[in-house]
Amino acid sequence: MVTQTKLYIIAAMSENRVIGNKNSLPWHLPDEWKHFRKVTDGKPFLMGRKSFEAPDALHSTYKNVILSSAIPESSSSDTVYAKDISSALALLSGEDAVFVLGGASVFLEMLPLVQKLYLTIVHAQVEGDAYFPVVNQDDWMLISSEFHEQDEQHEFSFSMNVYERKNTG
Repeated sequence: MVTQTKLYIIAAMSENRVIGNKNSLPWHLPDEWKHFRKVTDGKPFLMGRKSFEAPDALHSTYKNVILSSAIPESSSSDTVYAKDISSALALLSGEDAVFVLGGASVFLEMLPLVQKLYLTIVHAQVEGDAYFPVVNQDDWMLISSEFHEQDEQHEFSFSMNVYERKNTG
């Protein structure tokens, strides 16, 4: 029996929807990174080229599928390139679950296809040049939320939320 690959978005955004500034995260939240690593461990990632090349990017130790209009001549066993979403999803067929890491245009294109959102809300208004798409809250059910206070290691408080699509039918 063939099972369909589950698609998940994992992202952190500020209260004003910022996810990046000059191809970097506009905050430093070590416990949020730990959460990211725990949730995504051993799973393949799908992301745009700029997200993959970002200085603070985390890469999958298993498989990275990078969306790019320019495909490099060489790739490694754990990193492959695709020109579009359908090609990327074909490369990921047969996987149990895939995490979509961004950037903004990839999130926008993938949002209608994903079953879960792992969406951290950073409780701050920050400057940025990349934004998470608007999510229709009627389509999603909050299934878990964990609040983290601001402290000496975390410049902002944040909430790590998991949403499940209501019409997974």
